[in-house]
Amino acid sequence: MEELTMTTKDYAWIEVFSGEAFEAEVVKGLLESNDIRCILEDHTLSALTSRYNGIGGYVSILVNPADEGKARQLIILKE
Repeated sequence: MEELTMTTKDYAWIEVFSGEAFEAEVVKGLLESNDIRCILEDHTLSALTSRYNGIGGYVSILVNPADEGKARQLIILKE
C-alpha cells in the first residue's frame, strides 16, 4: 500500500486503510468506537457517480500518527 500523508495545522494524517466506501465507513466506525479520531479521504468520481455503486475510486482512512499502531491492530483483528 502506498503511504499517504496529509498535513493539517495540528499534525500529519497517515493512511491506515483504503477500500470501497462501504468498507471504509465500517472501519471508520470501528476506529471511532475505540476513541481513534480519523477522517475519510474520498478518491471516487463523486461528481459523476455515487460512491456506493462500486464505480469510481476508493476511500482512504487517515489517522493521527500517534494512533497509527492501535488503528492498524484493530483493522487487522477485524479482517
